[in-house]
Amino acid sequence: MKISIGILAHNEEAFIGATIASLLAQSIIADPAFDKEIIVVANGCADRTVDAAARALADMKGAANCAGLVRDVKEPGKANAWNVFIHEASAPDTDYFILLDADIEFASPDALAKLLAHLQRHDEIEIAPDQPVKKFSDAGGALRPVIRALQKTGNDDDHALSGQLYAARAAALRSIIMPTGVVVEDGFLRAMTLTRNFTEPETLARIRRAPGVRHFYAPYESFAAICRYERRQAVGTTINRFLYDEFRRWRVRGVDVADEIRKRNAANPAWLESLIAERVKSSGVIAVPKNYALRRLRRRDNWSLKNIIKAPLILGSVAFDLAIAYDASRQLRDRAKEGARWDTIRKN
Repeated sequence: MKISIGILAHNEEAFIGATIASLLAQSIIADPAFDKEIIVVANGCADRTVDAAARALADMKGAANCAGLVRDVKEPGKANAWNVFIHEASAPDTDYFILLDADIEFASPDALAKLLAHLQRHDEIEIAPDQPVKKFSDAGGALRPVIRALQKTGNDDDHALSGQLYAARAAALRSIIMPTGVVVEDGFLRAMTLTRNFTEPETLARIRRAPGVRHFYAPYESFAAICRYERRQAVGTTINRFLYDEFRRWRVRGVDVADEIRKRNAANPAWLESLIAERVKSSGVIAVPKNYALRRLRRRDNWSLKNIIKAPLILGSVAFDLAIAYDASRQLRDRAKEGARWDTIRKN
């Protein structure tokens, strides 16, 4: 069995070494039954991520049937790095992919083995995510409860997909191409997987979380950082909705979605910017989809009896989401005029 493990990294010099060391301590790395490759795709890095990753991969003591390499991609953007890993850098005979961010911490040494076992036990599952767990520090002071509440998302069921860590069947991912510049990559991947590139209705069974598998990550712990992150997520979700509407029009004309994305990426890497600029002109004051802006109101557990005491905090979070949706819509319009790359919003 061939496994390709991809780490998509952008300016992660401070964290990439620890993440690779944690990865090399995973049980499958020492298991000779698996033929493995670890590929770090450093995209648009302005620091020493490439050197730090190369040093970490040089220490393969205890690994069996495992190779490591670093691919330095000048073009920034996680979607582009994902395309490079899946369609160019990984071995063509790979059976399973494992993708992870460069700044996570595994909760157990058998996490990756459990993700793969989950896929092997269930033929209908194409992507197996784990449970992401926020690892808060003691920062925040009196505002700590508010900061934590603002980061509680509205989609946390067994069919949710976090791009921070997941395993997948190689054939499933290789049927997908990401548009250059897409922002919320995991949301895009989820939609394409559940609908088989918009050729079928959604089938939730294709993505299911592996039980008992977790990883830790450091959440944002300042109000300013949370605002930037939430605005980016709102913009990315809106862009994805624009894309999905476009894909449905393509399908009516009999156009293959993945093939069309591949052609457009090659012919004009700015095609997504043109599409967004066109769509945002016809959007209302708030271009962000209502079901996203009001996602906390839609969570049933928020309105359970045990949580009713939190109602003022929940309503405050909803107000925050609406303010973010307005600001994200404003930025979408501003950037449409500028013609800027949408995935660079993470820097603002």
